[in-house]
Amino acid sequence: MSDWTAEELKALHDLAGQGLSALQISKRLPTGRSRNAVIGKLMRGKGKYGQLMGQPKNQAIGRATPKTETPPKRKYRPVRRVIIAPPVEAASPVELLFTSPPCAHFSKPAEVKVVANLPATLPITFLEAVMTDRCLHYAGAPYDPDGPDMPVCGAPRAHDVLETRYCRRHLIAKRQVAA
Repeated sequence: MSDWTAEELKALHDLAGQGLSALQISKRLPTGRSRNAVIGKLMRGKGKYGQLMGQPKNQAIGRATPKTETPPKRKYRPVRRVIIAPPVEAASPVELLFTSPPCAHFSKPAEVKVVANLPATLPITFLEAVMTDRCLHYAGAPYDPDGPDMPVCGAPRAHDVLETRYCRRHLIAKRQVAA
């Protein structure tokens, strides 16, 4: 739907025929249309209302003139000669100055008791367990929501193991699963 009047369309046709730019046409129109409105009307009209100056009727894509000259020959650098060095003998193997005795700590596996993965005491909230330095093993149903009120084991932590968050029972159970 066009809200251009017949008077505006006639003025547009006349001004575009004079070779004026879209800005000049927009300033001379009686109702003061914008430059973009003038361009849009001329483009969508496909020459019905005139054509802007400097815009060829046939907008061909490609070269204006065919390419006639051959491309310049590529200059290659001269090839460097590679000199291959003779193979070098390997260095003598390193002598061991001393040998360490076998470690008795790792020689036999530790005996592990199978324990149920249950809380040692009545579960407490996660926040309470963090504040009182207790076991943080989750003791709720698998799909219960997490958060500060989620239930955890709450037994005293195994302090003989560095940086653990679990009690002795859950530490052993955790290591059984991984082994």
